[in-house]
This record gives sequence, C-alpha cells and structure tokens, in this order.
Amino acid sequence: MTSYAYPSPRTGTAQDLMRVITLAAERELEKGHVLPAKSEAARRWLEPACRLFGVAVAGVLELVPADWGVAFHERLFRALAAPHRYPFDAAAATLARARALTEALRRRAGREPALLALISHPPVLGDLAHMNLELVRHTTHALRAIRGRPCRPRLVTAIDPFALDTLSLYEEGIYAGFMGTFHLGIDRLSLGRGHLGPLLTPGASWHAMAPRLLRVLGRGGEVGLVPSGGIPGTGRVLYGAREWVGAARRESPRRARPADVARALAAEPAFAGFAQFEPELPRPPGVWRLLDLWLMAATVGLLPGLAPADAARAILSALDVPAPRREPLLAELRVDLTRETPRRRRLFRLIAGRVARRRPVVFVPIVHGTEPPGVSVGEAWAWESSSGGRVRFARADGPEAVREATPDEFADLFVEENFR
Repeated sequence: MTSYAYPSPRTGTAQDLMRVITLAAERELEKGHVLPAKSEAARRWLEPACRLFGVAVAGVLELVPADWGVAFHERLFRALAAPHRYPFDAAAATLARARALTEALRRRAGREPALLALISHPPVLGDLAHMNLELVRHTTHALRAIRGRPCRPRLVTAIDPFALDTLSLYEEGIYAGFMGTFHLGIDRLSLGRGHLGPLLTPGASWHAMAPRLLRVLGRGGEVGLVPSGGIPGTGRVLYGAREWVGAARRESPRRARPADVARALAAEPAFAGFAQFEPELPRPPGVWRLLDLWLMAATVGLLPGLAPADAARAILSALDVPAPRREPLLAELRVDLTRETPRRRRLFRLIAGRVARRRPVVFVPIVHGTEPPGVSVGEAWAWESSSGGRVRFARADGPEAVREATPDEFADLFVEENFR
C-alpha cells in the first residue's frame, strides 16, 4: 500500500475545490501505485532552492534575443521527448493561412492580434506520454511562424505537486520555477501550504492566473493553453461539471436567493450522505460553491451510490429550474462528462470581455493523433471584434465569410470541431 497526501490544506477559497481531484487521485494511489518519495523537510528546503534555479533560467531567457528562447525550447523539448520526434511542418497550409489572417487583422485593427493556441492533452503515462512534450514544442514553433517575427510564446501549464507528482523533487522545483516565471505556470494548490516555494513565484498562484493570462493576451502576446486544464478526467470535473452548474444557475429563477436554494438542497434525499465526507472535503462557504463541490464529488465517484445524473437532478430541483429545461441540461451534462476536452465557455467569455474588445484574437488548434501518431496544426479561427455580448469571427480558410455568435456558441463550435 502507498500513502500519499497532496499538500492541499483548507483555505476557504475556490482552491478547495481541487481537493475533490486530489482526494480521488489519493484513493487510486492506495491501490498500489508508487510515486517518488518527497519528505516535508525536502519540500521545505530543497524545492525552493531548485525553484530559484528555474527562476534564474527564466530571467536569462527574458534577456536573450527572442529566437534564442525558441531554440532553447526546441532543444529542451526534443531532449525530453527523445527518442520520439514528429517533424514540425513550417510550410503547412494551415500555418500560411493563419499567418495571412493574422496580418489582415493587424492591418484592419491597427494593432497586433493576440494569438492563443489551444492544445489537446494525451495521456500523461504510457506510450503516448511523450506527445505532451511534442505538442508544446510544435506550439512554440507554430506561434512563432504565425506571428512572422521574433516573439516569446508562453505556455499555460500546471506546476503544483499534483501535476508534478511523478517527478523527483529537484525536477519539480526547477520546473515550477522556470514555468511559473517565464511561462504562465499555475499552482492550483498554492495557498495555505506554508512553504517558501510558492512565495518565490507569486504570479503562478491559481487566483493570479486569469489576470496574468489576460494581460499577456491583452497586449497582443502569444500563448499556448490546454483547454482541458490537465488530464481529461480533471478537465471533466474541474471545468465540465462546474460550468454545467453555472449554466443551471442561469436557468434558475432562484439564483438571486441563495438561502432558498440552500434550504431546498438540504431537503434533497440525495444530498443527505454528503455530510460524512466533510472531514476530507472541506465544506465551502456559500451555497453556489457547495453545488460545484457536490457535483464534482459525485462525478469522480467519491460519493458511493450517487450517480452524477442523480446529483444533477437534485441540483436542478433545488434551483427550481423550469421543467422544460431540465432534460436538455441533463443531456448536456451527459455529453460534457464524456468529452476529453471541455468546452470552456467561461474562458471564451473572459477573452471576449477583456481582450477582444481591444484587439483581434486568433485561435489555433494544435492536436495529437494516435493512428498514426503525430501532431497537427488545425485551421485557425479569429475574432475580429467583440461587442454587445457577441463576437464577429471567421476561419482562416474562408476569411471573407464573417459570422456572429455569442462567446458560448463560439466555444461550442470551436471545441467540438477540433477536440474530442
């Protein structure tokens, strides 16, 4: 038996929702999986020293010419993925069309479009694990090719102990320092640990991630992001389930009266067994986050005998969602919980409100294949503008066919076309 507890103390913030994910992983580890030993003393003293080294490397890369940084990442990712390697096709037609679309948007808007590559996520273990490294290598080259000039593409990637549990502690520290500083590393368990390491990379804290990402895009930068937010199981729970609760709340006439919803939820028989898990799953303040936590826990199987659909029905009842809307919402949840990549509607809404109002945004899908294995750059889509809750968008292979949609509608179109 292996005992492994991820450092995720209660904080009273939305970070506590990650405890659902880490607790489910710990239950799996009890079945006999073995991870590198990482003592509290080593985490307190060795990890910060290694993290500082990673921060120093990031500082050097900020000073050297931008294309040196691209070359550094090329060598780094190739070495880590060896002996596997999938050639990057700089002459790919999709890249040429994406670059032409970007240039046309720049001329019309008078400012550089933001570039956001959305990346698929292969398994983190097994024969396909190397493809994660090849995907980010291809992403760096693709963003440089589409921009058409030297630039410093940034990657959004998790740097917390849950994401890096298979690495040794010194590797974890170097990775966290470098990715959390040069790139847009996110530590989803940063608060409340009491260790020096997270304090050395404050911009990587989970609550600082969204503003940091929006700042880079807002100034017309280049970013690569995995929309699943991690392995597919994590994405389904952390984004799919939570975004479904948000959609259900928007259908609720009670959404402005949380006290009524709390009373209705407490009366639901399906909710009665949740209290026994409170020692392990911190009960969050406020009923809205409690709905998130309950459905997430049911989705990962932490509540024996409670299927996600039953929890969802109870939530719809507590929210008093009109009967005609319940089955469509349940059908949507069933689809979301089978997808490897959630639709991330909230992310697209944030980008529409905070970035696309000021500059165009180009979205580039970069996905892996398994038969045969490889990496490909899909057709770019672009938002030319955003106003009145709608975006004007076009595809690079038909830039003259401009359409309009809400950010939610665009999220559904883009993610369902390019990801599973």
